[in-house]
Amino acid sequence: MSWPLSIQTASEQGGLVLLVGDSSVGKTRCAYEAVRAVVPQWWLLQPADVEQVDRAAAAVPARLVVWLDELHRYLGGPAGLRAGTVRTLLDAGAVLVATLWPDRYIAYTTQPIPGRDDPYAVEREVLGLASVVGLASSFSDAEYERARAAAQCGDRRIALALESTDYGLTQVIAAAPQLIERWHSADPYALAVLNAAIDITRLGVRSPLGADLLRDAAPGYCNPRQRADAPPNWFEAALAYSSQRLRGAAAALAPIGTSNTMGQISGYLVADYLQQYAEGQRRATKVPASTWQSLCEHLTDPGDQVRAAMAARNRLLYRYAEPLLQNAADGGNKHAALLLADLLLRQGRTEEGLTLLRAQVDAGDLYAQIRLVDWLVEQSGVEELRARADAGDEYAVDRLVDLLVEQGREEELRAWANAGERHVLRRLVDLLVEQGREEELRAWANAGEHYAHRRLVDLLKEQGREEDLHARANAGDWYAAERLAELLVEQGRVEELHARANAGDVVAVLRLLSPLVEHGGAAELHTGTAADEVLASIRLVNLLAEQGRDEELHARANAGDVVAAVRLHMLLVEQERRAQMRLRVTNEKILAQVRLLNLLVEQGPEARLRVRPDLADLADLANLTGERLVGLEGKQDQEDELRAAFNADLERTAHLLVEQGRVEELRARADVGDWHAADRLAELLVEQGRVEELRARVDAGDWHAAEQLVGFLMEQGQEAGEQLRRYGLSAEE
Repeated sequence: MSWPLSIQTASEQGGLVLLVGDSSVGKTRCAYEAVRAVVPQWWLLQPADVEQVDRAAAAVPARLVVWLDELHRYLGGPAGLRAGTVRTLLDAGAVLVATLWPDRYIAYTTQPIPGRDDPYAVEREVLGLASVVGLASSFSDAEYERARAAAQCGDRRIALALESTDYGLTQVIAAAPQLIERWHSADPYALAVLNAAIDITRLGVRSPLGADLLRDAAPGYCNPRQRADAPPNWFEAALAYSSQRLRGAAAALAPIGTSNTMGQISGYLVADYLQQYAEGQRRATKVPASTWQSLCEHLTDPGDQVRAAMAARNRLLYRYAEPLLQNAADGGNKHAALLLADLLLRQGRTEEGLTLLRAQVDAGDLYAQIRLVDWLVEQSGVEELRARADAGDEYAVDRLVDLLVEQGREEELRAWANAGERHVLRRLVDLLVEQGREEELRAWANAGEHYAHRRLVDLLKEQGREEDLHARANAGDWYAAERLAELLVEQGRVEELHARANAGDVVAVLRLLSPLVEHGGAAELHTGTAADEVLASIRLVNLLAEQGRDEELHARANAGDVVAAVRLHMLLVEQERRAQMRLRVTNEKILAQVRLLNLLVEQGPEARLRVRPDLADLADLANLTGERLVGLEGKQDQEDELRAAFNADLERTAHLLVEQGRVEELRARADVGDWHAADRLAELLVEQGRVEELRARVDAGDWHAAEQLVGFLMEQGQEAGEQLRRYGLSAEE
């Protein structure tokens, strides 16, 4: 178990340590024991909400542990925990300890399919800062031996837990069997309340569930006869049954008190183990209309409203998504207003959507500004785009240039560039390079356009046209001299570089003496007077840098001192590197993925199909390859590449399953959070005309299936498809 070591490392440099595992496998206790063993004298903050985390980040005390048990309660789009807040805490040396279920970790960290919505971008950025430790659902042989020894020494709880064959030892101790039995044995009314609570929680509601919310949702889980036969106290009896403590510990619905009053209940939370178990059982179960209506009427937390609204949208239930978003927007949630505008635009309610969107733009909402511009691009709204660009909207400039390039309207680009728009000129230059129109590129460069000049010189180097590079370098073109020096070094032609240095080429001298520029040592290379002058300059600027006299360095660079400019650039690069090092954390999940990929490559493509994309399996398989890639820790660029490679592997696996007709495995992967599998499964159902199954997946909240269903109906019949796009599905259908 590497948890204490991770806490130790985090205590030395600041770090977020995330323990991923199923409910009731000991995550919280493991975290507690590790913190107590490694940092027992530190301050401990258990924040009630994200606002308290933000306040802690504004003034971080020394030696602080931030306890984020059940991390998903703190995450949730723009209103949730932000990566910037986490970085601030880490920079101050704080230790953040968090726990999360595997399915949520997978959903948050899986890369979106290109061109599709990215609902978990904020969450993925936060989790990218974590050192991840996977906790298996069952004990190892050695751990079971220690448990048996404890049982033999008289620990009755462990002895009873070891007798269970259906649950893990920690789950039995946490009353997991009793929780499941409580759910299965409930009468129709208690079962209705429990299922309503479970469904509302899986729709994204995180606040305690109020009694009114549960009471109004429950009727949809009873049949007409049960509703007619309900006794007067059906709800009170159901609530008492559901909230009774089992074995003196857990309750299926745990009462939560109010913040200021003793003995008052603000709502109820579903026991974690029951929630995780029941979610798996009810994944494909349709949420009744009574629940959606109750959410619209009783939810008050804007974050809950937004999450429930997106769950409704994913099911094409616009009649509920819209009021939920409207309620959140009325409460001041800017993100909800933007989502509502987007929902209206998706439904073809253009005027309503644009009115709301423009109001958000006028209020200074950057995200609304981006969405408005993107919509104009989708509609080829060149005139309004140009108006926004002329008014100083830089994003509108970018997207309008893209649109003009796509439409081949080069003359308009050229006219815009001639009018002095720098970004347009850059895109025009890029277009000239892509199309190999060197003469026009040269004309812009000769006219003094800096970007055109650099692209032309880069092109000359790429094509190995040394004569042109020599000519421009000899004429005083510093950038051409730099690229020529690079070319000579790459080809091992050091003598020619010496010759240029002796002829007074400062760039060549700097290239030859680059180790001295960095370290400031004595010259061992004798390349003539030019080198001596540069060495003197090197010693001076190094002295200024060592003494922190940055203003003098800037002054020399601005006066044309090339060496000062180079040294100043190196200082900035070094500062950036150090900043990145402070933010660096070890991501054990990435290491596990890397090792798994190596193992699967060795075993062939069939091995990929045996892997469910959850953390426990990744960690188990990764151990088979040993410590081959342990040196990867902290190398963010390699981690990013390997993350992309792993997602590409998921995509290839999904396609391979389709090719081999292994639909059940594809469905299983989709159900545990593999977006690539979900997308490919939805496409397959459309190809095979299995519309009912597609609708069932929409009912379960599969947005990939929702998009495919809309597209399918649009192709089959314009009227039916347009009606679905505009009004969504009825919750009763």
